Amino acid sequence: MNIDEVKQTLRGPMIPVITNLADDLAVDHGAIRTNVRYVVDRGIVTGQGALLAVGAGGDFPMLSVEERKAAAQTIVEAAQGQAPVLVGAQDTNIAVSTELARWAEEIGAYGIQMAPPHYYTPSDDDVVSCFRAVHDANERIAIMIYHTWWEGYTMSLEQVERLVELPRCVSLKWSTPTGGGSYMRGVARFADRMAVVCNQGMPMLNRMLGGTGYITHLATVWPEHDVALWKRLEARDYDGAVAMHKAVNWPWYDFRCTMGGRTGGESPTIKAALELCGRPGGPSRLPSRALNDGERAELRDLLRRIGVPTVHDR
Repeated sequence: MNIDEVKQTLRGPMIPVITNLADDLAVDHGAIRTNVRYVVDRGIVTGQGALLAVGAGGDFPMLSVEERKAAAQTIVEAAQGQAPVLVGAQDTNIAVSTELARWAEEIGAYGIQMAPPHYYTPSDDDVVSCFRAVHDANERIAIMIYHTWWEGYTMSLEQVERLVELPRCVSLKWSTPTGGGSYMRGVARFADRMAVVCNQGMPMLNRMLGGTGYITHLATVWPEHDVALWKRLEARDYDGAVAMHKAVNWPWYDFRCTMGGRTGGESPTIKAALELCGRPGGPSRLPSRALNDGERAELRDLLRRIGVPTVHDR
């Protein structure tokens, strides 16, 4: 794959698309489609945005394989080729990862997100074998390496080097457990050879070192903000980008962390925020739970304070 083309494609805010559920907890494909079109129509398009289907933000651990495949297809179809879609393919079963990768290729997704196997902590050779198996089972799909160090396996830069040797491992969703130094070294080392996507909450630093984008849940709710932030980064207006990030993304992230200590999963806060903005949110499957009335009131106040323009009174 042409790495320059990859870096122009996997660029800007990357949204982990939530998997909306109906009241009976079945996947609500209509709501997913509505939310995807909302962000695409407001600027999350190729060159300044990307979509991540059925990742952790899409509650993949609570979905069956068939539900993951169906939700991914809905997201690809809703994007209508206007934004690249990566399909989350991580799983404890490498056969499932391979199946999802083949499905992503079949439905026309741009790529997959692939993490090292979890539950049983793997060796370096185990990880390479898993990535190679998925890589070799497909013909064209791009692979974004997802460093999920919090699952028990921390990937060294030398290990990333081994994975980069696979021709279609062309992106790195990067964060590190030890903070700035190791994070910076990773971005700087691989930015020429991969589209490095920040998963550490440091989009300014990532861009300064040659990275091409960052993960943001807020863009699901307020895509215009993150598109504007990205444009500042592209213009190298780092002071302006820092000011925007501190005023908006930091308070939002702090509230998400607070909720993360009260219930599992990533989507409950996003779903509640969407509902407070008059858009489809919906319930969550266990072990996640919906925000209660008091938490929704906290969230409403936060959304107004950071400037989200579409917040409703109820």
